[in-house]
Amino acid sequence: MHRVFVYGTLKTDQPNHHVISKGIQAGDCQFDGLGVTEAKYSLVIASQYNIPFLLDARNVVNSQNVEGEVYSVNEKMLSLLDGFERHPQFYTRCEVPILIKDKTEKMWCYLMQNFREHLLQLPTTPNYDSALHAPYLGGKERPDREEDRRAFMLEIKENI
Repeated sequence: MHRVFVYGTLKTDQPNHHVISKGIQAGDCQFDGLGVTEAKYSLVIASQYNIPFLLDARNVVNSQNVEGEVYSVNEKMLSLLDGFERHPQFYTRCEVPILIKDKTEKMWCYLMQNFREHLLQLPTTPNYDSALHAPYLGGKERPDREEDRRAFMLEIKENI
């Protein structure tokens, strides 16, 4: 089993938690508890789709310890999460130290690497909640055309 820290739309009561819920129902993952990043990161909400991005830039100005949920997942679920997060083309799955139940453990987390510098100027939050931010627009609200998807990715990443 692998441990994964989720901080955005995959958390309980968030728009994409159904991905995790199906894994729990299938026996492919289980909730282990709440966690927080040991290092400070910039968790920003960006793009016209209001997506939470955890930027791979530790301890920069305005960064904060980020709160999230920890799940134990099997290989099948990890592979499904990799696909959902478009690892490694968009997000990158990295090992990150997470404080859970008074212990620090390294576990998987999906970080945004090679991001555009303007993202560091955005407001940060320690705890994403879609009810408190601009409405998240999921897959059905996003473009189908490959050139539109590419334009979106180039808005966020330096190179794809």
